[in-house]
Amino acid sequence: MNKKKIFKLAKGFRGRAKNCIRIARKRVEKALQYSYHDRRTKRRDMRSLWIERINAASRQHSLLSLSFLFFFVFG
Repeated sequence: MNKKKIFKLAKGFRGRAKNCIRIARKRVEKALQYSYHDRRTKRRDMRSLWIERINAASRQHSLLSLSFLFFFVFG
């Protein structure tokens, strides 16, 4: 990445990480790794939360999760 792009991505960082190219490059690379990883973690967490909510709703109506989903989707 060129210097301009690194500083654009490092905007909002604290200390020399926002204006020193050597430090900014390392911090930006690590931030991009974290964002990549956490996007996947967020999907995983949301899926487990979704499953928990479906199970709770199906228990509330005393149905199995699959039959609850069937009634939920098809009316």
